[in-house]
Amino acid sequence: GLDPGAGLPEFMAVGYVDEQQLDWFDSERRQSESRAAWMAQNEGPQYWERQTQILQGWQAAFRVDLATLRQRYN
Repeated sequence: GLDPGAGLPEFMAVGYVDEQQLDWFDSERRQSESRAAWMAQNEGPQYWERQTQILQGWQAAFRVDLATLRQRYN
């Protein structure tokens, strides 16, 4: 059968406020990006670099957690 995640990145994080998408990060690009014009206009490169570092850390933790689950339940 088809892999349910076929064609999708291994890890994605998307930020929303009041149903408006603010930012996006995925394991292929590995960089946090603005998805709202007002965010891009009001936050500088230091903000996006920090967000990227945080989300890369979440991605690493996700990998560890997934490996642990596989060991316990496979």
